Amino acid sequence: MHNYFKSFYYIITVITLIFFLKINYAMADDTLIGLNATAKHYCTCIFVSKLEKNYCDSSYGLIMASTDADLLNQIKMIGYEADFEKKEIIIDYENYKIKSTFSEQTGCYFKK
Repeated sequence: MHNYFKSFYYIITVITLIFFLKINYAMADDTLIGLNATAKHYCTCIFVSKLEKNYCDSSYGLIMASTDADLLNQIKMIGYEADFEKKEIIIDYENYKIKSTFSEQTGCYFKK
């Protein structure tokens, strides 16, 4: 009977670990989606629409208002880097490096 409880304990432990790993991956996916949306927005706003940074910031707040407020605040704190020579928006956060690049032929696209 003792082995039965030990086996049951191991099964519960493995299931719990799998559950927590899936939650971490889901949270990472939300972060990646938010970072991609941010890079794409600023690339489109600055390079395609040729609008000012202040307008792009305020329109970004309006577009993202329906998302998770914590995620939005984190992304705003990270900020972005605009490379006007290469026409790139770069966001570097933890192990993510997002680049949205503008070209006349394709518009804004993601680049590794």
